[in-house]
Amino acid sequence: MTTAQTHSEMLALGFNFEHWQDVVEAAIATNQLTVTGEVRGGQLIQFADASGAQLNILAVEPFSTFIGFEGITQAFAHVSMVNDVLSYMNIITPTGDTIAEITANLAQGPLLAEVEEQQWQQVGITAMGLSVQSYDSAEAFESAEGMYPALFESDGAEVINSGNGGAAPTPGARFAARVLESSWRHNQLSGKKFMHVVLDGAFPFDLCLPESFGELPEKDTVLAGAALMTASVLTPMSGCGSGGGCSCGSGGCGGH
Repeated sequence: MTTAQTHSEMLALGFNFEHWQDVVEAAIATNQLTVTGEVRGGQLIQFADASGAQLNILAVEPFSTFIGFEGITQAFAHVSMVNDVLSYMNIITPTGDTIAEITANLAQGPLLAEVEEQQWQQVGITAMGLSVQSYDSAEAFESAEGMYPALFESDGAEVINSGNGGAAPTPGARFAARVLESSWRHNQLSGKKFMHVVLDGAFPFDLCLPESFGELPEKDTVLAGAALMTASVLTPMSGCGSGGGCSCGSGGCGGH
């Protein structure tokens, strides 16, 4: 089973709108927008759907709209910002050893764009499936691909780590991971459903897939493919405000 569609990053959350402006206007019409924080005299606004789907709107230059998801997996990471939206994360073990380095669109990114690296942040990471394939088991994947299904390769992290100034990092990634659980979610804004999957790979993360993917993946099957990565800092962000500073303690916002 595979999926590869235009606007897949939106369809992965059931936002079946033709244009970004359409989903923004629909979200505004609900009167359910909340202000996440103040940024350079403007605001970072979020629409949070009951399904867990999120729409983040940076209402100040350079103006941006990007999706996110309220996942259930958690990880620890050192977080720094590449720009207002894209973050660079060093996913770490409880003892501080590196598991993976990834780039992801961060829900609170604009609030952290002008501060130093935030260490030991508790984060939730969700992949928006763009082109994903299913394998019956870890053994089936290993037989077909010649490796154990614990793959995670971040396009953006590779660009940043290479020091290649001629390439722009993106939140794209390639992954392979085992399914722990899956369920349908119903996007209240669009009326469409999408899949929410919990994966165990190089590190635990959530995955969202469009309805067109087909049947819900069963436990212990393997999903592999390409995704757009999103993330959210799970610890309180108080203290990181309009001044661009962060006064949340020596460990960063949320500390250890």
